[in-house]
Amino acid sequence: MERLLPFQLAIVVLLALMQSAPAALPRAGSSTQDTSSAPATVENAWPKLTDEQQAKAVEELKHVADDVAQKLKHDLLLHETKYFLFYSDLNPREAANWAGLLDRMYGRLAELFAVPKGENLWRGKGLIFVFSKADDYRRFEREIAHVDPGSSAGMSHCFNNGIVMIAFYRQPQELTFAHVLVHESVHGFLHRYRSPVHIPSWANEGLAETIASELVPQRGRRDQVKTSAREFIQQHDNSLGAFFEAAHIDGWQYPVAETMCTFMISANKRNYVDFINGMKEGLSWEDSLAQRYKAPLDRLVAVYGSWVGVRGLRD
Repeated sequence: MERLLPFQLAIVVLLALMQSAPAALPRAGSSTQDTSSAPATVENAWPKLTDEQQAKAVEELKHVADDVAQKLKHDLLLHETKYFLFYSDLNPREAANWAGLLDRMYGRLAELFAVPKGENLWRGKGLIFVFSKADDYRRFEREIAHVDPGSSAGMSHCFNNGIVMIAFYRQPQELTFAHVLVHESVHGFLHRYRSPVHIPSWANEGLAETIASELVPQRGRRDQVKTSAREFIQQHDNSLGAFFEAAHIDGWQYPVAETMCTFMISANKRNYVDFINGMKEGLSWEDSLAQRYKAPLDRLVAVYGSWVGVRGLRD
């Protein structure tokens, strides 16, 4: 659905495209995404939009946001950046700060994946909603996104027409909120990167955690995450469980995903980017791992296990 619809139908289209998400995941944030798209080819990669098409898409998203505010009967102020439409009920100065963090996240991912400087991958812009109260966020998820937010603090909703909509509530602890803000927005970036082909949970969550940890540094966190990954694996009999196959990894596997991604990037950043690109071009993650990252699964697991401090690690 690449045709821009009349503004009054925009919210209907978004909601019709929304996919159900797992309820009450044991994480601060979670995401919903259409995963039914065909493997990427030249024909079904995301089309490059003209400046006129991008401008129309931005206007469409602004009308969607207006409809959301009216439906919720909740005033939301817009702070617009180069890459995001940031709607919130926060203090304007604070909203500008968080919107700026998202632009830095976009710049970091664009650098990692060699996106030309200044190029906008979004359809229009990333549509962000931040509420000061958890109850308002949960109402948004139930009444607008039609999903159960469970205990989440943020959710990324990715549509098969290319639109990305992400919602959060402002958690009391600033660094915790900033981490979730970046984490969920990475999911949106990955959806719009190259093609709609879905990146598997372990790689998707791993990159989201890695970038969030990098852009929102917390003293001692890197060592703590590595220790947690090692201890959780040991508690599961030196096994990763269904880590690579899971539609959505379990809570204990998030430190594993983060350290796996951090390890892969630090070992060979160029091959890591090729690995993501391979999947976006239609390769299975196993084939992309072997052909693009140049490390079959058994070798990756063995070397990662040694790095994280677990002997005899099993996938």
